[in-house]
Amino acid sequence: MGAPPWLRDGTEDTTVHTADRMAIADVVTRYFMAIDRRDWTRLRSCFTDDVEGVYEGVRVAGGADRIMDFFTGVSPHRFPLEIVDLRASMHFIGNHYAQVTQDRAVAETYAQAHLIDHPAGGPRMRTRGLRYLDELVRIDGRWLIRRREHILEWMRHDDLLDAPGAGAG
Repeated sequence: MGAPPWLRDGTEDTTVHTADRMAIADVVTRYFMAIDRRDWTRLRSCFTDDVEGVYEGVRVAGGADRIMDFFTGVSPHRFPLEIVDLRASMHFIGNHYAQVTQDRAVAETYAQAHLIDHPAGGPRMRTRGLRYLDELVRIDGRWLIRRREHILEWMRHDDLLDAPGAGAG
C-alpha cells in the first residue's frame, strides 16, 4: 500500500496552516481523552452532525446520534473486538499528519490503545496498534471530524499484573 495522496509529493505548505494543523491535532487528542474518560459530551463535541465512522470495517452512518449510540453500546452495530466490562482504556497518539485546504482537511493518526476488560476468566489487557484516517471540516471556526476510519494494524494480549484504578488488582 502506497502513501496517502496528501503525503506523496512532499511539497505541502508547512507554515501557512500551522494553527489549523494544531487545532486538528487538538480535536484528535480530545477524541482520545473523551473515549478514555467515557466523557460522552466531550466525545460528541469532536464530530459534525452528519458524521460517519468506519470501525474495523463496521460502518456507522446516519450522524452524531448514531455514532454516539455506537460508542455507548446501544447501537445495533457492534465493535468487532469482544470487550467485556471495560474497566479502563488509555490511548496514546503517535505520528499525526494533517493536510489543510481552506475549510477542509484530511488527517492520518497512528495510536496505541491499551484496553483492560474483565471477561469470565479474569481481567485481561490488550494493546492495539491503530491508524485513523479522518476527514475534517471547519464549522464556525472549529475543526470537527466529518468522517473517521479506525483501522486495526496489530494487537497483542498481555498478562495484567496490577491495575488498581481498573478494579483488577
